[in-house]
Order: sequence, then C-alpha cells, then structure tokens
Amino acid sequence: MAAPLEIRNSATGKIFPAIGPLIIGVMFGFGALRGLASGANSGHVLVIALLALACLALGFFIARGAFDTSVKVVLDDNGFRDRRAGDVLVPWQNVRSVRLASGGKGAAMLNFELTGEPPDEIKYAPANALSRMLPFGKNIVHMEISSLDVQGQDMIAAIRRLAPHVAVEG
Repeated sequence: MAAPLEIRNSATGKIFPAIGPLIIGVMFGFGALRGLASGANSGHVLVIALLALACLALGFFIARGAFDTSVKVVLDDNGFRDRRAGDVLVPWQNVRSVRLASGGKGAAMLNFELTGEPPDEIKYAPANALSRMLPFGKNIVHMEISSLDVQGQDMIAAIRRLAPHVAVEG
C-alpha cells in the first residue's frame, strides 16, 4: 500500500493574491478620509468608504486560507478526495485520464476525466460550474491547485504511482 499524498494550502498561494485587494482597500480608505477632511459630499465619501471596506474584507477573506493547515486534497490507493469541493472520494477506477492545465510548475488546474458523471457534491462545486454549463465535458472534474503546497508535476507523479491505469495527457 502506497503512502497517501496529503496536500494543504500554500501560505504564499493565499497571501499573494490577497495583497491586491488589501492595497486597493487601503487606498480607498485614505481617499475616504481625505474626502472627509476636505468636506466632500458625504454620499460620495460613503461610497468610497464602502468600497474600501469591501476590498479589505475580500483581501482578508482570501488571506485567511494561509492560516488553515488542514488537509485539503488527498491522493491515495483508493482515489482522490478534494475537501474543498464536496469531500467525496472519487475511486481511481472511475478516472479515465488526468490533464495538467497550462503545464509546468505554475499550472493552476488538474482536469480529471471520469468514466461517468461525477458525484453531485463535486459536480455542483464552484470550480466545476463551467462544466455544468457547457454541452460537452460533463464528466470532467476540475481541481484548482495553484493555492496548494504541492506543484502540479508532483501530483501527476503521485497519480502515476497510485493509479498507473489512468492516462496522463499533456
């Protein structure tokens, strides 16, 4: 029995995307304070202050994942489980192929082609919304990996080791 690969959030994969909204929120906040100090229309200042709060909230929402050390994805002898998308085990015998989207170290997505439709918990996950809308690709499961602490090539190597029958594309 091969050792399972337990994958967690990457701190940098969560902190760096949060920097933009935080900087924009601070800029809007300073703009709102400046508007207050100069006696600008209170309606405009309120809108700018609300934008500042929204951007700051988004930044903190994104960054909170950097401090979550729980296991997000498990690859083992039985199959794969993405706790961010339904927390359902997908057995390897139900996986026809896997493709690393964009290839290389910075790949952001693994696409699993299943032999049938995915479980409802995975099918209705936000990452798979596009597959539900398109007339093709209904048996594709998308797994976002750019925010995880393992690179795409390492996940592909683990899949090859755990499920040699699964075709690896690209």
